[in-house]
Amino acid sequence: MHRAGQRLPRRQVWENQSRKNNMSEKFRKIVRSPEEAAKKLRKKIGATRPAEYVRARADGDKLNAGAVAGIAALGTAKWSAWLAAGGTQFMLWLARVAALDNAILRHMEKTGAVKDVKLNKDGTENKLSKFRKKNPNFVAHLKWYFALSILAGAGAATMKYGPDIVQTVQEQRAEREAAEARRGTYAAYLDKMQSITPFLIADLIAKEGIHVDSNGMHIPYQDSRGVWTIGFGSTMLKDKTPVTSKTKPITNDEAYELARWHLEAGETYFIMYCYDTAVPDVDISTTERALGTGSIVYNSYSKLIENPKARNTRERFAALRADFDEFGYATPDSLILKRFAQYPVLEKDETSFGRQWLHGGTTDVLGDKLGGFLAGGRGVQWRRWLEAGLFTGEITPNMLLDCPVNGMYEFYKCMDADKEAFFIGVDSENRRVNHDTYAKFYKWLENPVTKSGLSLARWKKISDYLPPDIVELCRGGKCELGNREIARHVPTLDTEIGNTDNIAVKTYVLEYDELYADAISSYKAGDFVTAAAKYRNMLSLYPNNALLHNDLAATYNKLGMYDDAIAQVREIVHRIGDKGQYAAAYYNAGFAYEQQGNLQKALANYKLALANGNRRVQRDITRVRENMNKAVSRGKRMAFGGARAKLQNKSRGDLLVYGIEHKGNMA
Repeated sequence: MHRAGQRLPRRQVWENQSRKNNMSEKFRKIVRSPEEAAKKLRKKIGATRPAEYVRARADGDKLNAGAVAGIAALGTAKWSAWLAAGGTQFMLWLARVAALDNAILRHMEKTGAVKDVKLNKDGTENKLSKFRKKNPNFVAHLKWYFALSILAGAGAATMKYGPDIVQTVQEQRAEREAAEARRGTYAAYLDKMQSITPFLIADLIAKEGIHVDSNGMHIPYQDSRGVWTIGFGSTMLKDKTPVTSKTKPITNDEAYELARWHLEAGETYFIMYCYDTAVPDVDISTTERALGTGSIVYNSYSKLIENPKARNTRERFAALRADFDEFGYATPDSLILKRFAQYPVLEKDETSFGRQWLHGGTTDVLGDKLGGFLAGGRGVQWRRWLEAGLFTGEITPNMLLDCPVNGMYEFYKCMDADKEAFFIGVDSENRRVNHDTYAKFYKWLENPVTKSGLSLARWKKISDYLPPDIVELCRGGKCELGNREIARHVPTLDTEIGNTDNIAVKTYVLEYDELYADAISSYKAGDFVTAAAKYRNMLSLYPNNALLHNDLAATYNKLGMYDDAIAQVREIVHRIGDKGQYAAAYYNAGFAYEQQGNLQKALANYKLALANGNRRVQRDITRVRENMNKAVSRGKRMAFGGARAKLQNKSRGDLLVYGIEHKGNMA
């Protein structure tokens, strides 16, 4: 019993409010009425007796065929109608619970009904609070519909942007995992060096000039040493075919890609990586040092650093090249350190420049020491002077971009081809860079002219021969050492035939476009037998083409000829040594081993594919690891079962727990 002055319980307040205002109950009855009607209809349909109805109207006790058919038809109609009514009832119930009457709505309704009306500062009742208390059902539905609209909006946004977000997260995860796989390898070093590749190619153009026909196609030419060259200083094609006078002309994009490939998959960056990793005082950590060193190594390998005929130098680099051919971009730092420990750099083998460079000499001293290497082809003085300027920073990357093509040779002639204009001194050990000439070069760049005074303003600049998007990045300061943005613009070779970057592929198929397109067409059509035959025919003509070996390996995988696929990969890795194809090669080997059930070797090869730049292989690594873990679990269960059987049989044999060694061999 309620006493005067005692506060009513919240439940009783709600019940009193409901009796005072029956809106909630009336509302529920209204929203339930369609559902109740469907329920009653379903029950009525279920209560009908089609067989009795037919029998009551049949002649006699026996039913003829027509009566039986009528019973069947009415029975089908009855249960179809019953199911329809039941489905309608369920949909009405679902709609009511979702939008009109559910536990959450009732809770909000009760909460609103029992809340006291708030007062304003002047003591009067707050109108909004009063309205909420008077109409708890209406307010609860407003809140509910607002929440539903938010959920619907969130759902629509998820449907629209969810896949993109998921893809971004997956790409970021793959990027992190790829970076982890590449850590402590040449690939990580290459990631740092790729940003200066455009400037080194600009340096090549400054030194070599441009040799194109009337159609703008790059044609073979002989460099200052009489070696046949094409594009931006490339003396060899990707299939290791030397450039000759008969080499097919290439486009400007192909010339750029070929030069990039030589820098990154060839030995330029790899030699820099070896010294930078193994020699404590070598520190290629600035853009200037990287450009200066890269310019020297591209043209002279390690000849300016160590005596190339010295035994330690020869044997060390022979071992390093073998390691590089085996592992490609996945070559580990530890292996480099091991080779340098086996064949150390000896003081007696160091050149005058190498002695300074290997032991942390200043950039000014390094520039001066380049003066000791002026023997060679025409214009070697200004070439070394250009390299010295890159070391000291007096030749900036953007100056190379703004230099007219073939302009450096014109500037050399403006200096009267005078050696003293670039290096001062006769004694090779004591020559020094003529820094005054850099100031003259700056002034000449403002208004470049020939020796006779003819303006070069209409000549194309070096930047005109680089990809526009790359030039834009370089102008914006994105080509500084270590900037990874440039990597997004590097052509890649995918793991699947037909998905390869056009420019990257073109540099492999310079002389047989039609044959290659024909083989690709057969592969894409699913005629793998014919495709394999076409690839084998092309390899008989071009046995050192790593791209063809990779495509044939992928085709063999499609045919289930896994041993043959692995043999093709071994050709690439153990004989040809084209690092640009290792990512696809190790993937093909990993796939073949996986299909054969050799998960250890599959995982090892997939990891090498990842470290060599194939980031899409991460899902394959995850799958193989999961399968290996399942195999381990199965092995342990089998071992436990076998051990129990041995104990039951009182066997004295050792208990063996079967496991899997997660290391593996490469292709």
